[in-house]
Amino acid sequence: MTNKLWLVKKEDIEKQSFFWNIMSSVLNSVVSVLLLWFVTRINGVSDAGLFSLGFSTSQMMLTLGNYGMRNYQATDIKNKYSMSVYIASRVITNLVMMISAFGFIFIEGYNIEKAAITLLLCLLRVTDAFDDVYGGYYQKLGRLDISGKIMSLRIMSYVVAFCLTLYFSNNLIWSCIIAIIVSGIILGDLVNSTKEIVPLEKAYYDIKKIGYLLKECFPLCISAFLLIYMGNAPKYAIDFYLSSNEQAYYTYLFMPCFVTNLFVGFALQPLLVRLSKAWIYNDYRKFIKLCGLISVSALLMAVIVVIVGGAVGCQILSIVFGVDLNGFKEVLIILLIGGAFFAFSVIEQVILTVMRKQTYLLICFLIASFTAFLTSNPLVHKWGLLGAGYAYVICAGVLFGVLAIMILVFIIVETKKLKTNRKQV
Repeated sequence: MTNKLWLVKKEDIEKQSFFWNIMSSVLNSVVSVLLLWFVTRINGVSDAGLFSLGFSTSQMMLTLGNYGMRNYQATDIKNKYSMSVYIASRVITNLVMMISAFGFIFIEGYNIEKAAITLLLCLLRVTDAFDDVYGGYYQKLGRLDISGKIMSLRIMSYVVAFCLTLYFSNNLIWSCIIAIIVSGIILGDLVNSTKEIVPLEKAYYDIKKIGYLLKECFPLCISAFLLIYMGNAPKYAIDFYLSSNEQAYYTYLFMPCFVTNLFVGFALQPLLVRLSKAWIYNDYRKFIKLCGLISVSALLMAVIVVIVGGAVGCQILSIVFGVDLNGFKEVLIILLIGGAFFAFSVIEQVILTVMRKQTYLLICFLIASFTAFLTSNPLVHKWGLLGAGYAYVICAGVLFGVLAIMILVFIIVETKKLKTNRKQV
C-alpha cells in the first residue's frame, strides 16, 4: 500500500518535491509549538516549562546526531561517500548524542523527572537523525518528495500518539515513550517501502572512510551545536534564575521566531544542488545571484514577521496558549529581530558549506557562543525575560556579522583567483 506513495510521474516530481518540502518543513518547525500547546492545555504551565526545556535540550543534542551532515550529503554530487558510509556514520553520531545527553543531565544536576523527560526526548531525536540521513539520500537522487512524505507522515503519527497518550494518562514520560515507539516504526516501514523505487544500502563500517567523513563534517556539527546553544543559553539562564512558569512564557514568546527560519528552509532546500553546481563550476555570477535572491526574500519576510508580530503577536499567543502575554510585547519584538538574524545566519552557514569552507564556521560560532555565554546570565539576572531577549539578539547579531564578513572575503578571493587563471590561459 505504501509503495503507491512513491509512484510519481517524472514530470510531476518537481511539483511534488516543492509541496512535500514545504509540508515537512512546516511540520518540523511547528511540532514543538503543537506539543507545547497540548502539554499546556492538559498538564498546565509548570509542566509546559519542564517540557520546553527538555525539548530545547533535545534540539541541541540532535545537532550531534545529525552531525551537520545533511547539506554536505545533499551536495555531495560527485559521490565522494556512499550511502552505506553515511548510514554507518549516523549510527556512531547517535551514540555520541545519547552519551552526551547523559553527561549534560549529570552536569546540570537534573532531578529524576526532568532527566527522564530530557533523555526520552533525545531518544525521540534518534529517529529524527535517521530520517535526516535518508532524507539527504533521497534529495541527492532528485526525490525530495519522498523525503518530505516520510518526514511528514512520521511527525504527524508521533504527535497524534503523544497527544492521545497525554490526554488519557496526564503523564509526560509515558507520552514520550509511546511517541518514540510510533516514530521508529513509521520511519522503518516507510523507508523499507522505498526499496522498489530507489536502491537501499545497509550500514558499512569502513572505519577509514567514516573517519574522513566525520572529520570533514566536524566543523558543521560543532557549528550547528553552538547555533542551538546560542538560542538555548537564555533558557538555561532562566532555568537558573527564574521559575518554570517564566520558562514557559519565554518559550511561548519565542515560538514566532521560527517563521523566518521556516521560509529560509523553503527557499534553500530546492536550491542546494544548483548552488553547489554553480560554485563547483566557477559560475560565481550565478552563485551570487542565487545567494542574493534567497537573502533579499528572507529580509522581506523578516520585516513582515517583525511588524505583524509586534502588532498582534502577544494577543494571538495569549489566545493560543490560554495565558496572558500582553505585557511582553517588547520581549517579543526583540526575539523576532533575533530570530531574523539567526535565519540569515543559517543561510550564511549553508553558503559556506557549499563553498566547502565549513572549517571556518568554527571561528564564527565560537565568537558568537562566547558572547552568549558571557551575556545570558547577567542580562537575565538583571532584566528577567527582557534580558533573555537582549542576550538572544546580541549573540545572533554577532554571528550574522562575522559570517557575512567571512563570505565576502572568500567570494573576493575566489573571484580574483579565477580572473588570474583566465589571464594566464
